[in-house]
Order: sequence, then C-alpha cells, then structure tokens
Amino acid sequence: MNSIICMDPVLYEAAAAGDMDPFQDYQTCLDRLLTPDESTILHVYLRNQRREPESTDFVDKILERCPPLLLQANKKGESPLHLAAKYGHSNVVKVLIARAKALPADPESGVTAAKMMLRMTNGEGETALHEAARHARSHVVEILIKEDPAFSYSANVHGETPLYIAASVGRRPEQDKVIDEILGNCISVDYGGPNGTMRKILKREKKLTKTTDENGWTPLHYAAYFSHWPDISAVKALLECNVSAAYIAEKEKKRTTLHIAAIQGHVHIMEEIVSSCPACCDLVDNRGWNALHYVVANQSSNAFEKCLGIPELERLKTEKDDKGNTHFHLIAALTHKQEEWNNVYPYGESGIYGLNKQEQSIANIHSGDFGDIQKEIIESLEDVGSGLSGCDPFLSPYKGDKNEEKENNEERNGEEALNKARESHLVVAALIATVTFAAAFTLPGGYKSDQGTAILAKKAAFIVFVISDAISMVFSTSSVFIHFLLAFLQGFFNRIFIANETIEMLFALATLFTMIGMGTMIIAFITGTFAVLQPVLGLAISICLIGLSFFFLVYLVFWIMIKYR
Repeated sequence: MNSIICMDPVLYEAAAAGDMDPFQDYQTCLDRLLTPDESTILHVYLRNQRREPESTDFVDKILERCPPLLLQANKKGESPLHLAAKYGHSNVVKVLIARAKALPADPESGVTAAKMMLRMTNGEGETALHEAARHARSHVVEILIKEDPAFSYSANVHGETPLYIAASVGRRPEQDKVIDEILGNCISVDYGGPNGTMRKILKREKKLTKTTDENGWTPLHYAAYFSHWPDISAVKALLECNVSAAYIAEKEKKRTTLHIAAIQGHVHIMEEIVSSCPACCDLVDNRGWNALHYVVANQSSNAFEKCLGIPELERLKTEKDDKGNTHFHLIAALTHKQEEWNNVYPYGESGIYGLNKQEQSIANIHSGDFGDIQKEIIESLEDVGSGLSGCDPFLSPYKGDKNEEKENNEERNGEEALNKARESHLVVAALIATVTFAAAFTLPGGYKSDQGTAILAKKAAFIVFVISDAISMVFSTSSVFIHFLLAFLQGFFNRIFIANETIEMLFALATLFTMIGMGTMIIAFITGTFAVLQPVLGLAISICLIGLSFFFLVYLVFWIMIKYR
C-alpha cells in the first residue's frame, strides 16, 4: 500500500492558488499528497476559490497527470464534484464530467464513470446535487440533472432529498430556479418540502396529497399537527389541491387530520378543514371519538368553547363514543381536576346528553359519586394526549411520561413555593404600610396646640422624613395591591389562563416595591429621629449611623448570596 505524503504549508498554498510549479516533483504520487483530513490538491484548490475560476487549466493539468483524483474522496466522503457543486464552479463541473466520460465504464455493472461520480455520496449521504441545491447553485443543478435525469436522488441520512433541501433553505429567485430545474428535468423525483414550494409540487403531482407514510399519515396530517396560527398556508394548499385528503385516517388509531388538529388545539386549522370538507366532522377514530372528544383531550376549555362556535362541530356535542360518552361526560370528569372546565359544563342540561354504557349521566360524574369512572375517563384522555406530545407524533402511550410527570411536579412545587413566598411578602408589605400610615399621624416633635401644624415642619430633616414616609406608604401599599390582585386572578378567575411569566413578573415587581418601601421607611426613621434629637447632636448622629447600618447589612447579605451561590 502506498504511503500518504503530508501536504506541507508551501504545497497547500500552491494548491489553493492553482500554481502547478511546486508539484513538478510529485508527478507519480499526486493522489497520495493529502492534508490531515485526506483532502487532495483538487479539494484544496476548489475550496479556496471564492469566485468561479475563469480558467480550468489547473484542474485539467492535475487530472491529466493523475486521473484517480477525479473520484478520490476526503474523510468527509466529498469528491471534487461535491466541492465544485457546493461552491458553484459550473465550468469545473463540466470539466470533471467530461473527464469522467473519458474513463471506461465499470465492467461488472456497466455504469459509466460519469454516472458513478454523479451518484457518489458523502458521509451525510448527499450527492453533488444535494450540495448544489442547498447552496442555490441553479446553473450547476441544471448541468447535473441533464447528465443523469433518470436517477432518483434519494434522501440523505437526515431524510432530506435535493427537492426538500431546495424548498427548505428559503425563498429566493435562485432557489426557485433550483426547484424548477428538479421538477422540470428529473424523470424520477423524490418529493419533500414545506409550503414555500408546495403549490408547485402539488400542481405537478396531485397524488402526493393522498400518499401516506408507514404510520398512515398524509402530508395533511403533518400540516395539521405542526402548523400554527396565523401561518396555515400549508393546510390551505393541500386542501385546495385535494380536499378528499381530509377523509384519510391513519392505520392504527384511525385519526383524521381533523382529529390531529383538535388534539393540538389548532382551532383555526379545524375551521379551515371543516369549511373545506364539512363531512369529515362525522368521522371517528378507533374508540368512536370525533373531533370534539379530541378537543377535550387537549384539555383546553378555551379551545372547546371556540369549537362550539363552529356550527358543524357544535352539532356533534350530543354524539357518543363506543362507551356511550359524549364530550360532556369527559368534561364532567375533568371539572374535578381543572376548575376552568366549570365554565363550559352545561349546568341544568344533564338529560340532553343521556347515559353512557355504565348508565351514568354527566350529572352523576360531575357530582363525584363515581370516582372510578372519573379516573377511567381522565386516564383515557391522558392516553390520547400522550401519543401526540412533543415533536414526535407517534410516541407510544405513556412513553416519556416520567419526564412529563417530573416537569408537572416541578411546576406544581414551584407554584406552591411561590404562593408561600407571596403570603410572607404580603405580611411584610402590609406591616410597612401600617407603620408608615401610623407615622404620618404621629409626627415627631408633636403639633402646635393652637394651629394643629407640626412643630418641626420647617426643618430639612423633618421634610425628608415626611417625603420618605409617603414614598414608603405608596410603594408598600402598591405591593399589597399586587399580591391581592394575583390571589384574586389565580383563585376566582383561574380560567383566564394567566401566563406563568406574567405571574413571576408581577411577583418580582411587588418584591421590588416592598424593598423600596422598606428602605424609605428606614430613611423616614433616621430623619425623623434626627429632627427630634438635633439639639443633642452626638446622640442624633449615633442613631443615624445605627439606622444606616441597615443598608450595609443588606449589601452584605447580597454579597454573600452572590459569593456563595
């Protein structure tokens, strides 16, 4: 086996500049002259050309002296064609293909060297066409496809086809040209891509709307699962192309796209599907659940209320599943777990929804007389939800539930800790407000009996006392108000869905107000005491220094917290 010759800096610079002279002494071993990542002279040259080379003399001369370099790959599996395609060197691409055509075909397979080079994949499973598509080299894409139009350029190790890559990297004129070249000239195309190019693809191949994967999901299933308002263009494009795709159910659980949108709580997508295909509302899954059952499984009472505003879905509210449960049987069980569902529970209308197969009405379940049934219903709701959480729509029931349960426990513990902290903060804020309120009517130095005004009213220290006392009163009272507001909103109006970030921000603001109130209360104490004891200056200064030590202690506490956190 021939040994590798390490390419020194001088040779590397010569290769990068396209200078042939330093390589005159390596006529017979150019293919063994490599960098640490096993890149050849051609790799180095192509990688360092910022613009498309005006001349291809260097490439021609190198390949004339050492033809094996044409198909030689580096450690990443990249051939010279990969790099020429990546950097858009179309004239080099033509030279490489011409040189490959001059080589004999493989004696066993009969495949020409040119096609072998075009179909070579790197470590990521990508051909030169993948590279050209990713970097929007439309002129290179045109050359590559015309040389091998019958070849189906399959997906790389990440499941990305050239068409998918071209569609996913952005909407630019060059990118559109790449897409048009692939769609217009490839005989056998592996399809894939987001809605940016979806209409072009669907216009050519409408059958794609009904194509299912191994799970029985169509493109519309995925669009319903991953799309978010206001960008529902993918759903619209698929429905416009073939509305009957809304009838297709997956293999195992028999869920349609309407079910998928419902479990995600995507009400706007549900509206789009229903308006295009009203009849799909009647389709049920393998347990007899329709779209409204799935909205309840999403456990968002707000989404359920919105769905009841859609006439085609509203008429489903008395429909039962295989166990005889309407949506309100499920909601009746949830009212004991989540208070916000009380907002949509139909009080006084129990008889409309009848009995389930266990002969229980929604009133029975709501009253809590049948705990086992409640538990069974809630578990069934969690079972449906668990298979559609996270980024993987096909998680098995309870797969990953430990992490989810851990997160839920942490969230609950955080809420409990926050509530306890709020209680103590409320007491402190209320105490400061009480003290400052009392101080305002028990002024230091007393009042003039004949006029009712403060005796020390004109002293600077007294003026500072009154101002700081008022500031402390305002901030501490504001803190009390914020804590009261949080308790009110989280308790009585829990169904409003206050964001955790909002609660934390209000709590932090209340804490800041309390600290300001505390500091200004100390200033009020110091200045009030100084105003009274000013005739005994030594004692007054001593009291002031003792009072000011509060701020030093606060600084010391924060320093310790930061130092030993």
